[in-house]
Amino acid sequence: MILDNLPNKKLVSALKASAALDIELCEDEYLRCFSYKANWAPGIDVASYENGGGDEIVIVIKGDAILIKGFDHESEVSPHAQEEFRIWPGMYEGAPEELLGVLDNDFFEIAHVTFCFWRTSNSGSWQQGTVNFQNNEDNGASWLLPSITITPECFIEYAKDYYQDDFNKITPARVHQVFSEYE
Repeated sequence: MILDNLPNKKLVSALKASAALDIELCEDEYLRCFSYKANWAPGIDVASYENGGGDEIVIVIKGDAILIKGFDHESEVSPHAQEEFRIWPGMYEGAPEELLGVLDNDFFEIAHVTFCFWRTSNSGSWQQGTVNFQNNEDNGASWLLPSITITPECFIEYAKDYYQDDFNKITPARVHQVFSEYE
């Protein structure tokens, strides 16, 4: 997974920087891709990425623990792609209840999930439920997770593509500055 060698602290810093820069680039909250809500609930931060096309990532952070829920609206793993609407078997199995419980809120649409990963410490490896893809189904993680801009260069590439001419509201130097402020 693209986030394997990224410590949780660095991931959280990158999420905060991306959300702060998105605010500088776009006045309209509903048009932004990145958001970060510190203390969404006591001791819980929530970050998100939405591409405007129905795909999203929700990241729940509590101390050193992180849960990532993703939804690729075109995935055959989507509950909408099943004969009977249902979450893919095993998707949330074993997920830490303290993190998973945050998603049990209408705002996060817990059933809109095609992949879910969690890591309970900076040194731990990413875990997932006992999902079984017998026909090589694509859960969308391989193309959606790289949308998380973990470096200033990644953010610049994203912003130039998404905002096009409006990217000129900030400079690459500003992107580097904001990323360094959150380290």
